[in-house]
Amino acid sequence: MLKEFLRPYIPKPTIWKETSIGHLTCFFETEIPDLAETDIAIIGINDGRNSHGNESCKLAPDTIRDEFYKLVRQNTRLRLSDLGNIAAGDTFEDSLAALKIVTETLLKENIIPIILGGTIELSYGQYMAYEKICKNLEYICVSADFDLKNETYLRKICTYQPNYLFNINVLGYQTYLVEDDSLNVIHKLFFEANRLGPLKKDMTDTEPMIRNADMLTFNMAAIKQADAPGQANGNPNGFSGEEACQIAWYAGVADKIKTFGIYELNPDYDEYCQSAKLASQMAWYFVDGYYNRKNDNPVMHQEFLKYRCTLGEGQPEAVFYKSKLSDRWWMEIPYPDNYGEHSVLVPCSYNDYLIASKGEMPERFWRGFQKINM
Repeated sequence: MLKEFLRPYIPKPTIWKETSIGHLTCFFETEIPDLAETDIAIIGINDGRNSHGNESCKLAPDTIRDEFYKLVRQNTRLRLSDLGNIAAGDTFEDSLAALKIVTETLLKENIIPIILGGTIELSYGQYMAYEKICKNLEYICVSADFDLKNETYLRKICTYQPNYLFNINVLGYQTYLVEDDSLNVIHKLFFEANRLGPLKKDMTDTEPMIRNADMLTFNMAAIKQADAPGQANGNPNGFSGEEACQIAWYAGVADKIKTFGIYELNPDYDEYCQSAKLASQMAWYFVDGYYNRKNDNPVMHQEFLKYRCTLGEGQPEAVFYKSKLSDRWWMEIPYPDNYGEHSVLVPCSYNDYLIASKGEMPERFWRGFQKINM
């Protein structure tokens, strides 16, 4: 069935080193590679419609691949397949449907797609692929702006039925690009929106935000234009190239993430292929993170240290867990007494524990408590 939607990418092995990723990748030529031997699949989608002024992002998938397959592999366990591109449909809805079907098929085979767009509006098709496999989806949206007022991909995700969305976390938004109406909606729904400035002060704080996610999309316009010039809608401020790669690695190492999308790269503006090289390195870090997953979770394993903190009078006790395997932290958030479950585990940081140890309620604890008790 996949062959109906996909067109092969033509690799360029003459410019690859012997140690390049390209030499360990299985490519779709006339037949789809063996999915039973695939952990991660690269798929592109050549649709730039609805990407206002940046429609040539439809050309990005192959330019990213050209750079990605040159990169040196670090892991000989790599089981990577390139399934080619989904051509733009007669309508944008056709493209969304095709992306949903291809992604859903891969997810059912326990294969993680790296999706190369294309417009960020295709994130809606990426989301719809989870309909039959996920009940409480957590979505990380890396973007300089977001719009919940108009019929954008983000609004469509929020209103999609059946509803299996638990949380949206926008990383790196810039306040002067976001209307108050959209901010008010995201806070009213107890979703999360994290400004660029505080995140850049300590990028390690993005790791617990990403750890529990099922899906991540990355708008290349979230990277400052000096580091990623291949954007018609770029900004002088944004994440650096190094920070973008750090986010991609955190996404790869996150045990639950099943899809990773890179969108809005426009080759027409990409001098010396700088943005394509950066996007390819982000994909490299995601793959490297995937092969470094620890699968450590307090529910699944006993190798954890447990800490209890007393908060202010009338507030619930804060219980923290630290993994001996990865040094990552989790905290328990209690359900109301009339619920069948007693608590839910939420990823957190060491700084959250330090705040709680002083008797103060960490903001992440408060947001989680409000969300599950709403």
